[in-house]
Amino acid sequence: MEDRARILVVDDEEGIREGCRRALEREGYEVALAASMEAGLETGLEGNFDLVLLDVMMPEIDGFTVCRRIKEETRTKELPVIFLTAKGGGEALAEGFESGAIMYINKPFTANKLLTIVNTMLEPPAHP
Repeated sequence: MEDRARILVVDDEEGIREGCRRALEREGYEVALAASMEAGLETGLEGNFDLVLLDVMMPEIDGFTVCRRIKEETRTKELPVIFLTAKGGGEALAEGFESGAIMYINKPFTANKLLTIVNTMLEPPAHP
């Protein structure tokens, strides 16, 4: 049996966390949730995840800082991070990619959009 991909969702909005969890679990993913950046960073660095969905704007630490910390760790530097954000604009986008994110999903988003992006990011590379 194939292992299910593990996804960590870090967002301070319960509705976003639960919506992501429901959609991702229906798709067959294993999901862990964190309501704060501190908990998300601790869980992300300790866990064995295949992908992190990370809010940008949270009270104690912003997502850019957390993404940089994830990328500084040898064990997690290759862990793909997708930002979930209501923060738009070119500068925020540039800072997100500079911090190591591979994609942005703008809030509000649909479950279909979330799954399309997550499924694409977790697809194994095509072999020639």
